[in-house]
Amino acid sequence: MVEFPNLIVVLVEPETPGNVGFTARTLANFGVEELRIVGPDPREDYQAQIFSVHAHHILDSAGIFKDLKDAIEDTDVAWAATARSGGNHSVTRALVPLHELPDPTLLDGRISLVFGRESSGLTNEEIGLCDLSFTIPTSEDYPSMNLSHAVAVVLYHLFSTYGIETPRERSKARPATRKEREQVLIFLDDVIDHLDVKDYRRPIAKQIFRNLLGRAYLTGREVSTLTGIASKLNKLVKDHNSSDD
Repeated sequence: MVEFPNLIVVLVEPETPGNVGFTARTLANFGVEELRIVGPDPREDYQAQIFSVHAHHILDSAGIFKDLKDAIEDTDVAWAATARSGGNHSVTRALVPLHELPDPTLLDGRISLVFGRESSGLTNEEIGLCDLSFTIPTSEDYPSMNLSHAVAVVLYHLFSTYGIETPRERSKARPATRKEREQVLIFLDDVIDHLDVKDYRRPIAKQIFRNLLGRAYLTGREVSTLTGIASKLNKLVKDHNSSDD
């Protein structure tokens, strides 16, 4: 039984083939079938093969992508795992605790769980491509986790919390597509550009709106309504600015 048919685990430039093998095994342990890898193809490496044990089918069928954008393009949302928080002044690394992730069994659409490099994790640019970033609670003395261990902790949490024998009914509402969500942000970005906001604060304001939309699992209808409102706000601000000239 596949408990999470809509979950996809994405590894960004994994540096140790053994970790890729262990990750494939972890997916099999917790009912996830699809693995994607950004960067060089490690699937034929001896360590990847030996450590995947009875999950060779997941390892061998893993998709290989040149960059993260391509890897998540056909998924509906992407959740990025990171150990590093930017604190109260960071909007790029505003983190959601692991236990606050939505129930994937109730969400229609494909969800990417994105994990970074063993040595350096994900870049700010890569996190920016995702809809939200989350963190695993760990000791402050040593917050960084082994890649395959991090995947195991996240999938264990989802499996033990939401993976039940009788699947619950998913929402019948169509999830918003990436293109639809981006259209809202285009209008909001334009609104911010036409407001009396200091230049250095504009990118911060834009990122905050991205964070808010990323944390909310929006339906197509909700995004359509938001797009209409954002479009009207954009026109209102431009008309107001024109009347002041």
